[in-house]
Amino acid sequence: MSFDFRLADPSNVPSPTLLFSLDAIRHNLARLVQRAGGPERLRPHVKTHKTRQIVRMERDVGINKHKAATIAEAEMLAQEGVPDILLSYPMIGPAAPRFARLVRAYPKSQFLTIVDDENAADALSRALVQENARAEVLLDVDVGQHRTGLPVGEPAFALYKRLAELPGLRPGGLHVYDGHNHQPGLADREAAVQARFGQVLQFRHRLLDHDFRCRAWSSAGRRRFPSTPK
Repeated sequence: MSFDFRLADPSNVPSPTLLFSLDAIRHNLARLVQRAGGPERLRPHVKTHKTRQIVRMERDVGINKHKAATIAEAEMLAQEGVPDILLSYPMIGPAAPRFARLVRAYPKSQFLTIVDDENAADALSRALVQENARAEVLLDVDVGQHRTGLPVGEPAFALYKRLAELPGLRPGGLHVYDGHNHQPGLADREAAVQARFGQVLQFRHRLLDHDFRCRAWSSAGRRRFPSTPK
């Protein structure tokens, strides 16, 4: 499907400015829901558009879970009534008390964030307790990008156990980002993903076998998403 992006009168549009094609966005959202198998399987990242209007359009097609890169983005989502918001960066330093205040300010939204360090988890716990708040945290798992997260293994298991012990925190599952996988061929990319995600699945089963709560699995990639079904 093609869309006409020409402006009838560009002389009245300030430069620079941000323009959206509503028809294209509606088409893309419908296609995305179709490809995913339902809106409940999607958690779009608000950093790609940073606009309330598109959040509302996503809500209209049944998307109720979102991801954010900053506390400001997460607050905007909460103001729009989004019930499930994941801040996909570790809350370290001054971000921890800011996150705790956000959790307390918007009780109708469930906030999640990621953790990959025991000291950061301790600081986040203290900040949430100080605000009399509680938040769900996902263990960030490194599957090869080596930017954040822990590889599956004993240190990751020990940290997950620690998350279950800290006040103000509730371990909710795993966060996995394989943005380094952008092989041109779909078969090669699938093989690379499966090699790592199989290990993560085994790790999740281990957590469940030890009666740890592990309800969520938030995964993401980037680039070269196939444009046609296999």
